[in-house]
Amino acid sequence: MKDMSKLVLVLTVICLVCSSVLAYVFGVTKTPIARALEQKTVRAAASVMPVGCATPKKCSLDGMSYFLAEKDGKPAAIAVDGVSSNGYGGEIVLMVGLGMDGKLVDFEVIKAAETPGLGMKLSDDEFRGPLRGRSLSGEWKVKKDGGEIDAITAATITSRAVMECITDATQKYRKICQH
Repeated sequence: MKDMSKLVLVLTVICLVCSSVLAYVFGVTKTPIARALEQKTVRAAASVMPVGCATPKKCSLDGMSYFLAEKDGKPAAIAVDGVSSNGYGGEIVLMVGLGMDGKLVDFEVIKAAETPGLGMKLSDDEFRGPLRGRSLSGEWKVKKDGGEIDAITAATITSRAVMECITDATQKYRKICQH
């Protein structure tokens, strides 16, 4: 019985030490990780804007953040995040550039844990290229679901999630433009 008490005490001390170390490391890395994500978001917003636009300014509306870029002193495009929890590897977050002309400018991956090689083709120009310039009023569905958009071969789940991200961003864009 004494040996059992000793084991429980030793394991408890080990767990306390490990938990303390993990909590400390989390506390130390939390702020730098948040800063890095913010910088990645700002760079992504700038990369999905039309050519010739000024550096986008971060704005917010009803607690929602977005980026506004101007060209010749007039609003040219908005970049806003689009989110889908239905990616093959979990949540996908895209920074989506939406022109004031009602067309998709481009998108950039902020977060995705898709299958390397296949699912990560969502960043490839072969997939993104045909989507650029597409009207936001159209239906954002892959052909397999009755839409007009070619899915990434063997990565339909990822393609659907990208369409959900763009649809989410479009809804936010409409809300922003109404104000």
